[in-house]
Amino acid sequence: MFLIIVSLITGFLGFIIGSIFGEEIFIYLFVLIGVLSPALFILQKIYMKLEESEKKLD
Repeated sequence: MFLIIVSLITGFLGFIIGSIFGEEIFIYLFVLIGVLSPALFILQKIYMKLEESEKKLD
């Protein structure tokens, strides 16, 4: 639930930043980055923990 809320907030911030530039492509780009960045951050943390656990097994 927390990740969904953070994604919506960062997507809204991306929309605001994209609106400042005025071009429609920037709006889409920054909203996409804003929505996906929290999920990618969490996936990176999971991957790093997985790598650590694999190193401990070796």
